[in-house]
Amino acid sequence: MRLPLSWIKEYAGIPVPPDVYRDKMVMAGNGVEGYEELGAGISGVVVGRIEAVRKHPNSSHLMVTTVDVGGDVIQVVTGAPNITEASVGAYVPVAKSGATLPGGHAGGDNSSPIRIRPGKLRGEVSDGMLCSGAELGVPDSLYPGAGVDGILIFNEPHQPGSDVKPILGIDDTVFDFEVLANRPDCLSVWGIARESAAVLGTSFAKPEISARESAGPVTDYASVTVLDYGLCPRYVACAIDNARVAPSPMWMRKALRGAGVRPINNIVDITNYVMLETGHPMHAFDLDRARDRKIVVRRANPGETLTTLDGKERTLTDAMLVIADAENATGLAGIMGGEESEITESTKTILFECAAFDRTGIRLTSRALGMRTEASARFEKGVSPYTAGEAMRRARQLVNLLDAGDVAQGMIDIYPDPKPRPVIEADCGRMRSAMGVDVPDVEMARILRSLGFAVEQGGGKLRVVPPEFRQDVDQEADLTEEALRLHGYLTLKSTLPVGAGMPGQRSPRMRLTDALKGLLRAWGGFEIYGSSFIRPAVLGWLNLNEGDPRLSPLALRNYLGEDTSIMRPTLVPAMLTALALNQNRKLDGCLLFETAAAFETVVDGKPRGEGELPFERQTLCVGGYGAGFDFYKIRGITRSLLANRGILCRVEAGADSYYHPGRSARLVAADGAVIARLGEVHPDVAERFEVGGRAYLAEIDLGAVLERQAAISRINEPPRHPAVTRDVALVMDDSVQLGPVADMMERSSGLVESVRLFDVYRGAQVGKGRKSAAFALTFRSPERTLTDAEVNPLLESLLAKLADNFGAALRV
Repeated sequence: MRLPLSWIKEYAGIPVPPDVYRDKMVMAGNGVEGYEELGAGISGVVVGRIEAVRKHPNSSHLMVTTVDVGGDVIQVVTGAPNITEASVGAYVPVAKSGATLPGGHAGGDNSSPIRIRPGKLRGEVSDGMLCSGAELGVPDSLYPGAGVDGILIFNEPHQPGSDVKPILGIDDTVFDFEVLANRPDCLSVWGIARESAAVLGTSFAKPEISARESAGPVTDYASVTVLDYGLCPRYVACAIDNARVAPSPMWMRKALRGAGVRPINNIVDITNYVMLETGHPMHAFDLDRARDRKIVVRRANPGETLTTLDGKERTLTDAMLVIADAENATGLAGIMGGEESEITESTKTILFECAAFDRTGIRLTSRALGMRTEASARFEKGVSPYTAGEAMRRARQLVNLLDAGDVAQGMIDIYPDPKPRPVIEADCGRMRSAMGVDVPDVEMARILRSLGFAVEQGGGKLRVVPPEFRQDVDQEADLTEEALRLHGYLTLKSTLPVGAGMPGQRSPRMRLTDALKGLLRAWGGFEIYGSSFIRPAVLGWLNLNEGDPRLSPLALRNYLGEDTSIMRPTLVPAMLTALALNQNRKLDGCLLFETAAAFETVVDGKPRGEGELPFERQTLCVGGYGAGFDFYKIRGITRSLLANRGILCRVEAGADSYYHPGRSARLVAADGAVIARLGEVHPDVAERFEVGGRAYLAEIDLGAVLERQAAISRINEPPRHPAVTRDVALVMDDSVQLGPVADMMERSSGLVESVRLFDVYRGAQVGKGRKSAAFALTFRSPERTLTDAEVNPLLESLLAKLADNFGAALRV
């Protein structure tokens, strides 16, 4: 926030140079980005009175002037088109010999000023230079007439030889303050002046505010109705009759310009001046253009439109607050007025508005519409409703001072529920302990009083009532901070930290993902990181069935673009995109994995409630392709990962619709919970993601794994006796799932150590609709070497069970 130092000095004594003032404010917790000396590159430029003008004898476009610069009369040659023989008696800025200008033009580099030297122009002596507004860095909005094409001519006479900088309003120092979000009171001249006085030990004094009321009662001019006190807890209005719209005086234009606000006219400038001075945004309406002269503060109707002062039409929602007349919205509350009620030179009757709007509502509306103004920035940080009336009285006073109109009697002040100020009971000893420095009770009380707090001190206690403009103070810790920053952070002594540190540790979920990622890396896998924000279109590429909750993802309210507009409900799109990228880079094969959250809006059939956070399902997604990568490999990887966590699952056919219907499976735990889904990517889905050939995926629910994982209770010693192996080829219907067959083999006897499927054959030799599955069975006893006489009966019994349960016969 930019503020001229002269404006701050009107209300607080600042008896130190700018650099010292900056340092003291910073050390008291008030951020200062820097300061700028206006007109720093200008010196030796004075007021001159043109005494004579004649044409240059050797040029058709140059004029020779004789100028009184205060005790001296010099000759200056100029080519400005607005200097003629008729210019005698005009007052102009003159850069005398030895003067400096900021780079010779507006916006020039003040660090390299141009020095004016005497010389001759086509034989005529020129002892200086007549200056334009652009050469002095003065815009027309600051000094009317400065923007003309030619020399700046003063609008009123001045003493020749006097410095032009005070006349043109470029003799000030402008500070750029960094105001934190918890100090909206400092977004004003009064707030900064109050802080400055407390920091420097000087006094702060606001102006005495009074207004002369020369028009009728305000209720004769307008009526105000507030329909939503939650979004507008206080609304203050006053009327101005016989408005006399004109340019503002120089002192007001200078103040506004120094604060970075463009002067417009006296009415608009008053609202901006009060906003900068008090911190309360204001707005002015042309009452003659308000239907029935009614002001209604209400929520916008869904789809209602409003053309704001920037000429843009806005489509509103019922979450947005508007200022309306009897029929339509005329302004966007707390952000920007409407074009329909804009103040013009023909305006005669005006309504001033000074209100307190809900900070959250303003922030959401501002973001939704992509609008940010000086007013919205203040309302977003929080404007105190208590002081709105004072700001309005100041505006009425300025109307009198500028003779901008006749002030109506009274004000409309709608404030149905004023909240009492909090009373804070503080213990001085506890405050000293928190500060770490010995600040006497009386000094704490003095500091707080200098900041506007009402303080009662005694018995080691403080009873404090924060001022109305401080909404950020409501507990003892806040008072401690105020006392310490004004007492001085430099009084704190350097000490070593005390207390025992607590060693950090990985959470159970972190340890789980670390273990699984370690295994995948050991198997040659590479980890990827996908964005949690995706575009909606990719969900349509997954062949998801109608009604699938993943087709109703969580949408972002303020997304950067369509490609990042929703939270991903599955990790599959990112994995398929990564596989396609690796194929495009000509990699023959790869194994990739990602652990991240999938954001679900429906959990166990229950949809997410309004305002509730989505359920974050922690997921491990594995993907791969290449020679030797098939359904059995992705299934083996998945089962090995789960077995590492002590989870044994049965295999069931089928998975989500983005998997191949005949080459996909679910891994189901003993309690029936689906732990993982895996298989070959459906060819249509692969084509949409530009994945060539066959690719394979697995999705593991890490939450389900975490709930069911079991610690390894014992480790088997290496076998002492040799194993007996048997290869068995079984013929069965093609519809029989091989997973249950393998499970029955493993459970058939305690001597079965392992079962491995190594071949599946379909062809004429086994008949149509039939298949042959070859398994390698390993038998072993921990106590002795098995013999054929022991193994053969076990194998025969197993073959009988397989025949009974699956119709499987030994292939011969």
